[in-house]
Amino acid sequence: MRSALELKNKWLAELPLIMARTGMYAMSGTHVQDVCRRLLDELCFLDERDDGYWRDLMYRYGSRGVQGPFLEMFGRDRNYTAEVASVFAEQFHRLGYLTVDRTLDEADWVAFTTAVRERFGATDVRRSEIVAEFGEPSLVVDRRVLCYIPSNSSGWAYVDCWTEYQSAYVPGEGTYETARDDDPLVREFRLPADTFESGLHLTLFGKVLGWGPGWWIHHPDDTVPAESQAIAAQLRQVESDDPSLP
Repeated sequence: MRSALELKNKWLAELPLIMARTGMYAMSGTHVQDVCRRLLDELCFLDERDDGYWRDLMYRYGSRGVQGPFLEMFGRDRNYTAEVASVFAEQFHRLGYLTVDRTLDEADWVAFTTAVRERFGATDVRRSEIVAEFGEPSLVVDRRVLCYIPSNSSGWAYVDCWTEYQSAYVPGEGTYETARDDDPLVREFRLPADTFESGLHLTLFGKVLGWGPGWWIHHPDDTVPAESQAIAAQLRQVESDDPSLP
């Protein structure tokens, strides 16, 4: 029978593997949440610490758990294992169970968060561009969620990348080849905030994924030019006056 110390060391050794290859440990966001919550409970129990902070955190995401807001924003046809794991990674790190490669000093953190708020909402950006400008992330979850951590531990920032598998015919081979972009587009940034929604910053790609190409009609923001906002308002009025629409 394993001792408490042996169990703890086993779980601590497994944590980085879960974060690096989340899809090998769980098939859905709900499953990832179950795995991580159980592991957090076990580690806190062995260390005789009653840490209710992360349990309170769960209420921030609603009745469907951490993946709930992602399901609502981007639909049920996509997988959110990495996004859910990244939320728990912050809690594992806060409790001292997970180490990271680097943290950002105050100047770098301000530059990062300012760019997210002021620049990336009106354009598309790839993972490589983020790394080139802001350096390697503190942690990478499942190869597509980049985590940047300020040195003052005020809360993590997440860069969620996404790409669909694409199938293309191979001339002369009589078959199709499936590939995934090695340098995916960023879908959204998640910055520290009181609520999930207020911390969510969508790129142009993220807006189209969430709301479709006509996102600017029903979800205009300050990245939409004034002229387009006026057109959007007219289109919404036309729609509201159409008796054939529910």
